[in-house]
Amino acid sequence: MIDSRCGLHCTNCKWKETNGCGGCIETMGNPFYGECPVAACCQKKELTHCGECSNIPCNKLYCYSYLDKEHGDKPQGERVAVCREWAAASSKMNWNKVLLTSAGFEDMDGNSKPNITDCFLEMLEKPVSSAKVLFIPTAAIEDDAKEMAELCFLELLHTGISEENITVYNIGEDLSEKEALAFDVIYFTGGNTGYLLKRLKETGFENMVKKMVYQNKVYVGVSAGSLIAAPNIGNPFQEETGGLCLLNAYLSVHCTKDMQEKELPLPHIPLRDNQALLVTYKGYRLIED
Repeated sequence: MIDSRCGLHCTNCKWKETNGCGGCIETMGNPFYGECPVAACCQKKELTHCGECSNIPCNKLYCYSYLDKEHGDKPQGERVAVCREWAAASSKMNWNKVLLTSAGFEDMDGNSKPNITDCFLEMLEKPVSSAKVLFIPTAAIEDDAKEMAELCFLELLHTGISEENITVYNIGEDLSEKEALAFDVIYFTGGNTGYLLKRLKETGFENMVKKMVYQNKVYVGVSAGSLIAAPNIGNPFQEETGGLCLLNAYLSVHCTKDMQEKELPLPHIPLRDNQALLVTYKGYRLIED
């Protein structure tokens, strides 16, 4: 039952009866403590709940769901997950094409990782030769990362993607929404994760990325491009390092077999170079070569 704008189940709220509160839907965004900015935003956009918004989670919802240690979600991101389930139930946002890799489709010797590559090709749902890729090497600001970005480009060609269908784009360059949504794949290379996230936020391009994902475009991340998909790339309760929240778990890349999971507010996934995560609105599963 949809009983709130943000995904918090008002029917389970301990303040509902003691404060005579009908919840944010019944009170038009004014629960017992006053106006809720999340509900107000949702109602202004004429949305039933935040799951119908292409920018979920926006900064307001992110702060409520992930950063508030006292009143926030336990586990983190719970109300975001609920909103996505509500949206999927009404067929408004049932995305399932996010592929997060530690080191792309091939190993350092140029050998294909068949399970990861096949997953990518299946996600396209069209002939690979006609798929259009928005290739983003923005994170590759150092020489070694630039070399790896070139290898990523070659890996795409090896999957059967036509070179003429790959557009190299650096965040901040002109790109209209119509142009962005014409691509089938958005591909982020590795490099400096902090710089990549900073560019996404300061240009507002993070909103475009979410819109592409929620319209079921294929998202491929390599290293830094995968890390930004998590709820945070640093301190789990620090707003400045908040990620795209496509994956409701914390991620490490280039890990070894003996690396232990970290104790964090959400599950921690130490991803090895022969592994990838297939992420959907429902959750994620591990792919390994």
